[in-house]
Amino acid sequence: MEPEGVLRPWDVLLMVAAGNDEWRAVAHPATADVFERYALDAHVQRCVNDPVVGDDGGLTTTRDYKTYADAFETAADRKWQQIKEFVRPGRILDIGCATGATLQLVDADPRFHESDLIGVEVARHLYAECEHKKEQGLFRNPNVYFYQRNMLGSAVFPARSIDTTLTLALTHEIWSYADGSRTETVQRFADALFAHTAPDGVWINSDVCGPGEPDRSVVLRLDDSDGANPAEPLELESLDDPAAYVGQLSTRARFFQFAQDFRRNANVPFEYAVQGDRLVLRLADAMDFLTRKDYVDNWLSETHEQFCGLNFADWSAVAERAGFHLDPSSKAWRNDWVIDNRIAPVASLTSSTGDPIDWPDTHQLLIARR
Repeated sequence: MEPEGVLRPWDVLLMVAAGNDEWRAVAHPATADVFERYALDAHVQRCVNDPVVGDDGGLTTTRDYKTYADAFETAADRKWQQIKEFVRPGRILDIGCATGATLQLVDADPRFHESDLIGVEVARHLYAECEHKKEQGLFRNPNVYFYQRNMLGSAVFPARSIDTTLTLALTHEIWSYADGSRTETVQRFADALFAHTAPDGVWINSDVCGPGEPDRSVVLRLDDSDGANPAEPLELESLDDPAAYVGQLSTRARFFQFAQDFRRNANVPFEYAVQGDRLVLRLADAMDFLTRKDYVDNWLSETHEQFCGLNFADWSAVAERAGFHLDPSSKAWRNDWVIDNRIAPVASLTSSTGDPIDWPDTHQLLIARR
């Protein structure tokens, strides 16, 4: 047994992580010298106190990763068709690569047979699936590499070393799970991408975004005949199967449940007024609900995330402040399939005087070049 009061190496590491400089008194002077010379104490603090990674090696402990992975596999081909013309050969990096489905499509394209394909995924479950695919021989290119990393920590790749960076359905999560200032966090992320982008390289960001007029006051009417209408929202954490409960609610009742959970979990204001069958609120908040209301399998996880925190103009400004210039192909766009099949059948959007309002943009394609 260790003598009482004797510090083990792990104890000293935790002292470093906590910013307790007394570790220097118990460490060998040569160790303290190396830590000071290379600023290793700051690296240790970033790794141990990572604000983004959860206990299970992911962004959140409430996410059903099977549902999440299946969704990425299903959407990979559609997203690839949208972005493939902008990808530059060389070192191609997919941040938040999920199960590696997009990199499989890059791998199958003859233009990139001599490129290095690099996937970075923070969630342990998804990273393991990427490695499993590689072991199964599902990649023809021998230069495929996967890393479990948090890109918000210290620099992962050397300066000017990456020709194409892909972020697909990722940046809203960087915004949503930021510790402290969301604006500063997404700017730091974009700055890091610019730093590792090679001259003439490109950052391709395909993701959700908020409407062009986020603060516009709108009237939302929701169907209350398509499910149950309990008197009050529940505390879902107390239920064995939150997804089953949310799934049986009417669209209107689901709104009230979302308002409770989103305000608390995403830690953002969500204000609305009830006027009979009318819900009066900001356009951005209305779209945050409408674009998320059917994600019942991961409800507690999804209500941690804010799709409409920034709109296309905001994300464009983030890229430009980092040093990128925007390709003319960059644009905001509306997913009409989601509108026509998921939203319009159960919801209407009008001005305070009853005039119909066009459904706003829901997604963005940002092509940022160095």
